[in-house]
Amino acid sequence: KGQQGSIKGKGLVRRSLVVVQFSISIVLLIATAITFQQLRYLNTRNLGYDKDQVVTLSYYNELADNYEAFYNKLLESSAIQNAGRSSRIPTGRLLDSSGPPMITKGDSLITSSVTTKYVAIDEEFFKTYGMELAAGRDLTKDIPTDDSLAFVINETAAKAYGWKNITDGLDKDFSYANTKGKLVGVVKDFHFESLHQSIIPIVFWSRPGIFSDLSIRISGNQMQQGLEHIEKVWKEFLPNRPFSYQFLSENYQRLYEEEQKQSQLFTIFSGLAIFIACLGLFGLATFNTLQRVKEIGIRKVLGASVPSILTLLSREIVMLIVVANLIAWPLAWYFMNQWLDSFAYHIDMKVGIYLLSAVAAILLALVTVSTQTVRAAMTNPSNTLRYE
Repeated sequence: KGQQGSIKGKGLVRRSLVVVQFSISIVLLIATAITFQQLRYLNTRNLGYDKDQVVTLSYYNELADNYEAFYNKLLESSAIQNAGRSSRIPTGRLLDSSGPPMITKGDSLITSSVTTKYVAIDEEFFKTYGMELAAGRDLTKDIPTDDSLAFVINETAAKAYGWKNITDGLDKDFSYANTKGKLVGVVKDFHFESLHQSIIPIVFWSRPGIFSDLSIRISGNQMQQGLEHIEKVWKEFLPNRPFSYQFLSENYQRLYEEEQKQSQLFTIFSGLAIFIACLGLFGLATFNTLQRVKEIGIRKVLGASVPSILTLLSREIVMLIVVANLIAWPLAWYFMNQWLDSFAYHIDMKVGIYLLSAVAAILLALVTVSTQTVRAAMTNPSNTLRYE
């Protein structure tokens, strides 16, 4: 008596807080799901090369004169599949460029407008990484001019140069960094950098003087034997250099350390937010049930069934969670769309994630308030109406 307005005001605040808490929880829940999906996509996408079973080491020019002997010694063990040298390795950044190349168009050599990055490689680089050619041939030791006068480009470069077919420039003059030679092959596109970056035009050619990395592929079930053999050969040919290696697969994982941490934080905070929201919802359900004890008793006396009472008590809760979803969905879409746009290659957000989050939130809410609603619906009306 005389407090009805106050109770209504407090009820609105309680409901508003529950909606806000669940909106935050749903946003975090959606963010967690999308982050997990994107990380799975990063780890399962076909990169255009095989990153597993590859170890990388620093390459030293003092090995150049004896490299053939070093290479042959490595392959004496069945644990070693292949080895290749390069100026950069996949998972690194493409920072080296000598500007646009000169390409053959028609019967003349013209300067392209496409800035092209370069990677110096030897004849075994593509084989070591399992990269496939789209057209033409690989560099080979059997042709002496391949040592510095043969070029291979990726598919993106061939398209950027304006050729109708990627084979249009094959076996024709090609000039890069003031070195004129022949374009002998086109390698299929592969992700040299992280999936944050788009694939860009790259030219590959042999420049032994600037090799800085050695990549060695080890047989799948002989990792330990392979590492021991590499160390033995290394100490034989480079006794004054430290034997230090890295797994390419670990380098790849490090590209997405920030995303891994974000995923963990989203999981932790979504769990905390849902727990806090459920506490608030439990309090609201308790309050509402206490306010309607006599109403429930009268309804039962008039023949209301337990399911109808449960529906009555749960309807408001469900509506609050629906409102929370309507608020959370646009926010989640905006923030996660911004996050996914930081990747050149990413998943497409599906409406299913949002629907599942809504269903999960509603089920979680119903489970949270079930103890109060079921108790109220099962209470004997004589106990609540005896003093009326």
